[in-house]
Amino acid sequence: MNGAAGPLSLPQIEAQALAVLERASDAKVIAIQTRTQAAWPDAIKLSGRQFRLRWCASPLMAREALSALEEGADDQSGRGLILLTPLSARDLGGDVVARLARAQVFQPDAWGMVQQLFKAREIDARLGRFRWMAQLLVERASMGAYSPVPNGFLDMDTAWRCILSRCLGLDASRPDAATLLNWSLDTDSAGDFDELPDQAKPQIAAWLGDSAGAVGTLVMRCVMAGNAQEAVPLGLVCGVALSAQGEGVHELAGAAIRLERFMGDQCIAIAEGRLWAAAAAKCLNALTLALRHEVIERAELLLRELHIDAYAHLSDVLPLGLERRLGLLADALKTFIAEPSPAQLQAVEQAADSVACHAHPDPASTRMLRVKMALRLCRWMIAERPESKGRNGRQATGFHELAQCYAREGAFVDWARFKLIGGDELPGLSSAFVALRDVARKKAEAFNQTFAKALQVWNREPRAEAACLPVEAIIERLLAPLAQQAPVLLLVADGLSYSIFRELCQDLEALGWDEQLVGPTPTLAVAIAIAALPTITEVSRTSLLSGRLVVGAAAQEKTAFAAHPALVGASRAGTAPVVFHKGDLADAEGLSSTVRDAIASTQQQVVAVVYNAVDDHLSGSNQIQVRWTIDDLRLLGPLLSEARRARRVVIVTADHGHVIDDGTVQRGQGEGDRWRLPSGTPDASELVFEGGRVKTASGNVVVCTWSEGVRHGARKNGYHGGVSAQEVVVPLSVFTPRNMVLKGWQVAAASQPDWWAPLEAPLPAGGTETPALPKKPLKAKPPAAPTPQIDLFGGALPVAAVDPEVHWIDALQASPAYTAQKALAARVAPADADVRSLLEALAARGGKLSKAALAQRLGMPAMRISGFVNAAKRVLNVDQAAILVLDETAGTVELNRELLARQFRVAVR
Repeated sequence: MNGAAGPLSLPQIEAQALAVLERASDAKVIAIQTRTQAAWPDAIKLSGRQFRLRWCASPLMAREALSALEEGADDQSGRGLILLTPLSARDLGGDVVARLARAQVFQPDAWGMVQQLFKAREIDARLGRFRWMAQLLVERASMGAYSPVPNGFLDMDTAWRCILSRCLGLDASRPDAATLLNWSLDTDSAGDFDELPDQAKPQIAAWLGDSAGAVGTLVMRCVMAGNAQEAVPLGLVCGVALSAQGEGVHELAGAAIRLERFMGDQCIAIAEGRLWAAAAAKCLNALTLALRHEVIERAELLLRELHIDAYAHLSDVLPLGLERRLGLLADALKTFIAEPSPAQLQAVEQAADSVACHAHPDPASTRMLRVKMALRLCRWMIAERPESKGRNGRQATGFHELAQCYAREGAFVDWARFKLIGGDELPGLSSAFVALRDVARKKAEAFNQTFAKALQVWNREPRAEAACLPVEAIIERLLAPLAQQAPVLLLVADGLSYSIFRELCQDLEALGWDEQLVGPTPTLAVAIAIAALPTITEVSRTSLLSGRLVVGAAAQEKTAFAAHPALVGASRAGTAPVVFHKGDLADAEGLSSTVRDAIASTQQQVVAVVYNAVDDHLSGSNQIQVRWTIDDLRLLGPLLSEARRARRVVIVTADHGHVIDDGTVQRGQGEGDRWRLPSGTPDASELVFEGGRVKTASGNVVVCTWSEGVRHGARKNGYHGGVSAQEVVVPLSVFTPRNMVLKGWQVAAASQPDWWAPLEAPLPAGGTETPALPKKPLKAKPPAAPTPQIDLFGGALPVAAVDPEVHWIDALQASPAYTAQKALAARVAPADADVRSLLEALAARGGKLSKAALAQRLGMPAMRISGFVNAAKRVLNVDQAAILVLDETAGTVELNRELLARQFRVAVR
């Protein structure tokens, strides 16, 4: 490009003058040809010297400028002159030319100046087609000197990197789509692009489009159309308008056409638009909170302008999409509640999965927890519940059986339904949650009435069983025997309901505690305790810590606990059992040093702590949504940490549970929230309890409320004193630091009911779960022969002959390949019976289960599932084929039966 075609910019003048000085450093007068005059400064500094700039439109003006320079030479030593003129050397005259550097008038060559600026001996020939680039490079030299190019060669990428950096603020020669999208959001990006020469814009847009692929091309179309800052919002809109799930929808197709006005009236291809949507979603996730909000607001406004906001649920990232998905979940929940069925449950599951897959919500948020709990209640509503059956398989009716039913299932239902209290921001979803709670509450009311009547019968002749201990028997039957083996911490959480206890158990496992059960084999029974009546602290807690039915307070509990014969017998000489109450636990540093020292002491065999956080919460009337985690319960974490360091066995129990205030009504007056002394006729929500385990300061007859919807006193967060299962059944679980062995005990299996975990595979028609495969199958028609496995070296590998009398797992375990795999695994190989149980459990659920559900089915501690599955993989995964897959991220175990059939050459049907 010839600079004489128009007025020279100051950077061009500087570049040309520097090029002359490179060859003639002592030059005093430099003449540069330029067609017209511009607003140049009077002087510039080059190579440490001052040069005056003079416009000379005639030879006379040139001579005057030269004379002025010579006249001032003595006073301004080293000062030079740059003559800027439209004249050629011939026009200026020989006398003027003779005084010019190199006796010539320089005609600037832009690429020559660029070559000088980069100290280059050679320039990439491909740059010649970008005629505007040289001028821009020269002009932007004012932003700072360019780095000399290696080997004296100015290549294509270096030139483009400098252009993009200095003109657009892009720091790469070939920016990717993510870089372009982020650049488009900068408030200066549109202005920077608009300032480019007109001939440069299309070529720069084409270069960026090529470097960033299809997404870059679309972004640059937005930029060229003057919509630079719309690039990310428009990409998010494409996630709706061009969604695969929306194909064939007329409104979306029309919106896709209307989007073209933002793109210079150019069409957006479906595949490229989806790539744009994915890149925009990724970009959105990396933005600052404030900028993310701006982009989201604009994208959602565009959806409304395009009249497709009703389809926002197709977006995985926009908050409006989450709201729409939650609305669809609300509709699915209401349909299911009106007519529960496996098909409707599947619709709810799919709607909930869609909500969970959205990128906007925090999976640990209260909102998402409620969605998960609502889904669990739906599963519970149609699940077959072996937990509700007695040991003989019939419906549970006896008190012990009903108490076990509550611990194994009812507490989980309560956990789920109580989490729904508070509703949701969306009125539709809130009403669905209320409807679910109503269903669960009605069933709980019916159960509580049955439970209370069974308790009334049992209370006449109460008896203790290993898995169902009255609180006053805990010291004699559990605490003292354990203290004979190991130091023990008895943690009595005042008011701890079984549902809250199960919530806390999640944290205990994560913190390195194993729940233990008595006996050589796992059973359906879980250890529970039964509160004394009425279910209040003065009776039940004092009875627990005294080892007998009694009414009292903290002082009496300390004395009775320290003097209990069974505990004294298990303690070391001179160190009596000790119990710490609420006032003893804390000091200025947190957990009291006295308590820490007692737990850490090797001489102190028995320590008890009364923890009041739950009971204290019940007394309030706040509207805070409580999460029962160990981190959130003050002092509980330090207590457990001290116990783990001291290798103490921890027994977690409570004196009584509680019911939550969820629309309770006040009825009559009483000595407590949910009990009173006998007077008048009991109403339909009450039962009379006499003798047995009833203990009050006034005698052994009380009237207790079984309905969770009734209270006698003022409104609070929760109440106790009644005879609902929530108040009467309390936890009684033994925990040991991980890998600690207790004689006669074993690690408990996962305790959650089947419906607590997701449906890992679709249920067969009819809704009932596929039963576990029998070990001795009935006669059946021979299945069709499987397709032979192809031998890569010629021919087909034979498949074992199918005997209809042989179960597929029997055939598998009898195969030579299985025997060989077991030999390779050696000691790591699980027993055949354990592998059978694993395969049966997975096959019964379509080949896939969550780790928690698998632990439940195998009767195995959840923390041991990964190790067991990895051991089974050593046997089943021939040549590392993915027959058995453990996905730790998703928390699932999956069996590929088709691959298993090929690798072991057995028919799997």
